[in-house]
Amino acid sequence: MSTRLPALITHLAHRHVSVPGLLHSGFGGTEIDQAHRDVLDHLAHAVTAERHRVDEAAQTVMRGATTVIQALSHQMRSKIDEMQHRYDDPGLAQHLLGLDHLNEQNLRHIQGTGVLCGAWPGLTHADSHLGDIVAGAQSRIRGYHRVQVTSQMEAPVAVVARAVEPIAITVAELLANALHHTHGTLAIDVSLHQAESGACVVIDDAGVGMHSDETEFASRLLSGQRTILLTELGDPPRTGFAKISRLMRQYGFSVSIDKSSPYGGVRAVVFIPGNLLTLLDEHTHPMSAMAPLPRPTSPTRTGTLPTGDAGGTGGTGEGLPRRRRRDAQPAGHLPAARPDQAPTPEETQATWSAFQAGTASGRAASRTDHLEGNH
Repeated sequence: MSTRLPALITHLAHRHVSVPGLLHSGFGGTEIDQAHRDVLDHLAHAVTAERHRVDEAAQTVMRGATTVIQALSHQMRSKIDEMQHRYDDPGLAQHLLGLDHLNEQNLRHIQGTGVLCGAWPGLTHADSHLGDIVAGAQSRIRGYHRVQVTSQMEAPVAVVARAVEPIAITVAELLANALHHTHGTLAIDVSLHQAESGACVVIDDAGVGMHSDETEFASRLLSGQRTILLTELGDPPRTGFAKISRLMRQYGFSVSIDKSSPYGGVRAVVFIPGNLLTLLDEHTHPMSAMAPLPRPTSPTRTGTLPTGDAGGTGGTGEGLPRRRRRDAQPAGHLPAARPDQAPTPEETQATWSAFQAGTASGRAASRTDHLEGNH
């Protein structure tokens, strides 16, 4: 037992480590063998239960800490918004935009850590256009200017209120992962698609791809078939897919990762089922300036939105407001980004104005409901 017990402890944390059998195989099937198995089973149960207890206690501490920090970040956001509306000097706008973006990145990490530890995302929204959600997720990450979004949808598909923030968190994590694994001169291609049973956000990168162990780790987390422990996320912790896994189980959408990107990198697909979708009247709920425009409606439609909630448009999808499509890049072409070219004050002012228009409605519709720890 001096060999088998330590091996079992290691095996519970690292499944590839095997537990040796009896030193003397002649005792196999005897009462001695059964007694050994009983001891190993009891020890495994006790160690597993203790690991889960300790992990839950750690998550409780982290959840409480992130709630306070998240609330402070939201207050910082409000102060920055106030300053952005008060001053219109291009030079100052450039500094405020940078400060706002840093705060958004900080908020994404804090919010994601809270979600990983079982906290509610902390924001509520109205029903929101899928394009606006993706644009909002883009604004939360470093290197947002390298993300290029197009829409292949014919209708202004929207996500119902309860799923808006979880989808935004998920898309932001996938974009951050794609940017991390892709050279700084290459862009990330994001496209929105409508399916018979829902809608998809497809993220393609031209990066170095994922090793087999990384793919296996991501697939295991995204399967949702096992409890996630903080101690299993490595050092430094690989938290992105773990956060997504929790949100998938809670809200009912799915995410898949594979190496099928046409640019040689990784493709991530967020599938949003029809029960989480709706249609919004663009006259009363216009899309922001940052959202990609739906493509023109073809004479023969291949499918309609698979949900009974049509957001006041009649429920059939017929006669929806039409928009002119923005020019898209040719298929298979991934344009280069411009990471080293510093913007002029006038370009910064234009960027700030666009971001202000694209995020103001979402921020106005959201609120923090847990300033003092309510989840």
